[in-house]
Amino acid sequence: MGNSPSSSNGTLSIVLDSPQTPNSNFIAGRTLTGSVYAQATNNINQVRVEAYITGKERTRVRYTETTSYTDSNGNRRTRHHTRYRNAERSIYRVNVNLGQVENVQAGSQFRFPFQIELPHDLPSSMYMARNGGYSLINYKFKAHVGGHHKVEQLFNVMSAPLSMQPVSNYLVPPIVRDIQSCCFNMGSITMAARIANTRIGRGETAIIDFACKNRSRQRITSVTVDIKQEVRWTAGYHSEYAKDALARRLFNRTERWGEMSKEEVKAEQQSRQKNTDSHRDRKQQTLQTIHKAVFDGENRVLLNVPASALQTYSGALVQVSHRMKIKITFDGTCIDHPTITVPIYLGTPTSYGAQIASPQPSIPVATAIATPTPSAPPMGVKPSAPPSEAEIDLAAPSAPPAEWAAAVTSAPVVVGHAAAVVGGNANDFDGEGGAAQVSVFLPVAEVVPSHGNLINEIKVAVSPSDTVKKRLDDKKWAQVFNAMTPMEYSSVIKAVAIEFDQPDIAALIAPSVRGGHFTHEYVISAIRVVSDWLRTPTITKILPFCKDLHANAGKIKAELTDWEKVCTERDFEQALAVHGQESMA
Repeated sequence: MGNSPSSSNGTLSIVLDSPQTPNSNFIAGRTLTGSVYAQATNNINQVRVEAYITGKERTRVRYTETTSYTDSNGNRRTRHHTRYRNAERSIYRVNVNLGQVENVQAGSQFRFPFQIELPHDLPSSMYMARNGGYSLINYKFKAHVGGHHKVEQLFNVMSAPLSMQPVSNYLVPPIVRDIQSCCFNMGSITMAARIANTRIGRGETAIIDFACKNRSRQRITSVTVDIKQEVRWTAGYHSEYAKDALARRLFNRTERWGEMSKEEVKAEQQSRQKNTDSHRDRKQQTLQTIHKAVFDGENRVLLNVPASALQTYSGALVQVSHRMKIKITFDGTCIDHPTITVPIYLGTPTSYGAQIASPQPSIPVATAIATPTPSAPPMGVKPSAPPSEAEIDLAAPSAPPAEWAAAVTSAPVVVGHAAAVVGGNANDFDGEGGAAQVSVFLPVAEVVPSHGNLINEIKVAVSPSDTVKKRLDDKKWAQVFNAMTPMEYSSVIKAVAIEFDQPDIAALIAPSVRGGHFTHEYVISAIRVVSDWLRTPTITKILPFCKDLHANAGKIKAELTDWEKVCTERDFEQALAVHGQESMA
């Protein structure tokens, strides 16, 4: 069978239907279809074919261990040993009973078709290697006959396409920075930026607007914007990381970049210290000019995100983060170079959802009983030091099986996503042979409803939103949400590792807090724990649920900066209008 010998009783082969996507990736939330073929070479009483799919995070970290010893001359010596720590975590598993056939005759061929719905929150397959270690996410389809004659096929998964609804324009409020050169104050600079969408598909284009006013003596040589990718992974107490710049562009020079004279800067600083009316008017005029320039798009760049970029992901062992960084570079040495940093989320383009048409004919892929040959890393990522073939499993099609025209086809087995176990704990172990560790899948014990257990579930979940939805729908957990204090509410929000999801989680829980009596204390607690760039989106999401907004809107506004008050003014007006109509009903 394929490129390996068959067993004495027959052969097994796996055929996965070809996904209609680039790089032959299966889309999370879609259906994995195909067939398992069995051919008997001897008479057999029964053939029972079972299968299961696994998805895992796997990591390796190389580190140096130092030991001391005394040589034969009595001198103290030091030895340096290279060690490896490995870890893995199950993020997806589903068992499938494909069927059985009685009284099988030698030479008989059987086809067991399947349709398995992949959970929509599965992360993309990925691989990154650095400094002798690696991190990866991979998926396997495994089949066996009565626990014997096991075969497996690896396949790549692409995360579900991003929502058609983009994240609202992210506007970096005008920032004033003093410019220091060798401890001397050289003046200041005011800058702002706007990003059209902070959720960007890999291979798509980011739109960034920028404006600044140079009120210093230093000449601006350039303003750049780039996208940084950082991958961090752990194995036990050891960790590794890889940082890469994915894309970079330069902004065009404008008149406002011009430097001021020494006399002008001195007069500006004196006016600032005295806080004169002219200084306040000039400051307000500068802010208005910068704000208008950003919204007019007079200095805009288009930044292409490479399709080879990894998906933004926060797992138990692997974390992939992305940020957009705007840097102003001044001429000279020993000078501050102001920056603006904005986290972004990279995922599967929304257009991929529209590209999925009717399934294509099956492309046979025979899978060896032995471990299949690894392929190149998915998504175009090139490892710096790839591990051996025995360690890394990545999807690699092999030769097609023989003709199966006479195969007896059983009824298709259909498995929904509800049958899957998504998420799990990590385990780690020593040594170079990652394959030596055997994963043990224990039954999932019922979790006792409590605030602490909810936090723990969110931290290990592949999809925190799905975990929260599951508990909100479970009547046994109603008391946990009903008794939730403002501090507990904010701790649930903070437990969500990917910050982009925190406002959505806050809005998801809000209607169930205290039996629907969600008050201003919860709003204030939420905006105090999220990052500065998330405060406005969080208010926009949860303000409509605030039952005492009419009486306590002022207390919420007291927590906001002047800029945040301007940005959320419309949100307060709309929420107050809705609550006013409810009170009149």
